[in-house]
Amino acid sequence: MTRTLLLAAGLALASTANAQFFSDFEAPTYAGSAGGTALTNGFGLGGQDGWYNPVNGSTDGVVFEYSGNSWGFVNNPTGGAQFGAVRNQGATGFGRAQHAVDFSGNTYTAAFDICMDRFGGVLPALNNLGSFSLQPSGSGAFWQTLYTWDDLSTGNAFDANYIFFNAAGVQQASTLPGAEWDALRLNTWYRQSTTWNFATNQILSVSIDNLHDPAGPTVVDVSGLGWYLAGGTAGRPRPTDVRFFAGGGANNVHIFGFDNLEIVPAPASVALLALGGLVGGRRRRA
Repeated sequence: MTRTLLLAAGLALASTANAQFFSDFEAPTYAGSAGGTALTNGFGLGGQDGWYNPVNGSTDGVVFEYSGNSWGFVNNPTGGAQFGAVRNQGATGFGRAQHAVDFSGNTYTAAFDICMDRFGGVLPALNNLGSFSLQPSGSGAFWQTLYTWDDLSTGNAFDANYIFFNAAGVQQASTLPGAEWDALRLNTWYRQSTTWNFATNQILSVSIDNLHDPAGPTVVDVSGLGWYLAGGTAGRPRPTDVRFFAGGGANNVHIFGFDNLEIVPAPASVALLALGGLVGGRRRRA
């Protein structure tokens, strides 16, 4: 991850806030390689820097070096030397990498870089490609992204949907916040951010930025649209973790790269959003 003084200034404002989490998958904290070094370490076992595999039978996450990585991901314009990734192994060995996060505050922003692609496969393509979520989704207040094929017949672009709930706690159909989340390019790095509040149990804003073009991020205020976390107005217990997930099938191998994960509580999230730190305003590499 390329750190900037802008980001450092924003983080300084967070010194008295509740816990925050950052993961840029760089050495020396993380060991990576061109062929992939295990990020998680089998079901329930400790992996690198607290990452773990939460479901028995899941495929472990890995850490790659950008240079010459065996899955063929392109360089991230705002990346450093390494990144994380998950993939599926057949129809049941879905990829999962999970990490604990202290969500004791009320307002948070989660931001991360993503890159989706696939190894060959047959058409029509098979959903889902992957997701990012708060966990446990079965009992906690959560929202999630859901990456699906834009057109199953071609399998050459994907959509970055959101899963959320209405005030009554009923899950709504997966939704695109705008055209900028639709028909995204494969093997292209995007940065997403989501800001939410546990006190109201609502998503407040979302953003997306194609890191390969000079345009800035698109930010959408969804605070008036009734995008609730699970539980609706009644709420649910706070989540304890975040998870990257890769789906697929026996003949459809999906690969999901991720980098520069930042989970920042208020007032830091507000400060960094204003400075452009979390929503993709970081300096690109030449």
